[in-house]
Amino acid sequence: MRKLALLVSVLTMVMVTACSSGQKPPMYEPPRQEEMGAVSSPTLPPIYRIDYGDELKLRFLYHDELDAVVIVRPDGQVSLPGLGDFYAAGLSLDELETDVTRRASITHRNPVVSILVTDYAPRMVYVGGHVRDPGYVRMRPGLTSLRAVYERGGFRNTARMDSVLHIEWDATGGYAAKRIDLSNVLSSGDTSQDLALSANDVVYVPSTWVADAGVFVEQWIRNLIPIREPSTGFQRWDP
Repeated sequence: MRKLALLVSVLTMVMVTACSSGQKPPMYEPPRQEEMGAVSSPTLPPIYRIDYGDELKLRFLYHDELDAVVIVRPDGQVSLPGLGDFYAAGLSLDELETDVTRRASITHRNPVVSILVTDYAPRMVYVGGHVRDPGYVRMRPGLTSLRAVYERGGFRNTARMDSVLHIEWDATGGYAAKRIDLSNVLSSGDTSQDLALSANDVVYVPSTWVADAGVFVEQWIRNLIPIREPSTGFQRWDP
C-alpha cells in the first residue's frame, strides 16, 4: 500500500508540474505575402458588346407577355412589342437590360428582364483578286489566308501566290496591308506566313509582284474590294 500511495503521489506531482510549467500552443499565423510570393489579381471575363445582326432573347420574370426574340437592325435598334424601340448596338447586355427595365417600369410593376444573345451575327472575311470565285468567307476560329483562298475555289493560273496581300481593319479607322508568301507555305509547309484572319479582313491575290503593299492598296484596289469600316462594328470584346 505504501508503494502504491508513493506512486500515486509521484504521478500527481508530475502532472501538477507539467500543468504549471506548460505553455499554450502558439496561435496560427498565416504566411506573409513575401513568403507566399506575389498573388495576381483575378482576371475578369471580357464584356461582350451587342452587334448588328445579333439575335436577342428577352424574358420578363413577372410579365411574360413582354417576352420577345428580336434581331438588331442595321440602324442598331431593336423593337420590343409594347415598349418601343431601343438602341442596342454597342451596348453590353447589362446596359440594355437597364434601359429596358427603366422603360418597362413606366407601365409595368417591378419589371425584371434578362437578355441573352441566342445567335451571333456572322463575321465575314473577303477574298478577292486572282482566285476562282472571289467573295466572302464566314469567319471561324482557325481560318487562315490560305484556307480562305481555297474556300473560294483556290488560285487562278495568273495568281502571284508569293505576293498575296493581307489587309486588316485597325483601331484608327483605316486598313493596314501586309504582303505574305503563300507559295512558300505550299512548297515547304512552313505555315508562319499563313496568317490567321480576323473578322472583316481582306485577302487579295494579285497577278503581279507587289513591292509596297500599302501603296498598291491605295493606288490599285481600294475601289475594287470592300475595304471599308466593317458593318460588324462591335465584334470585339472589351477587356
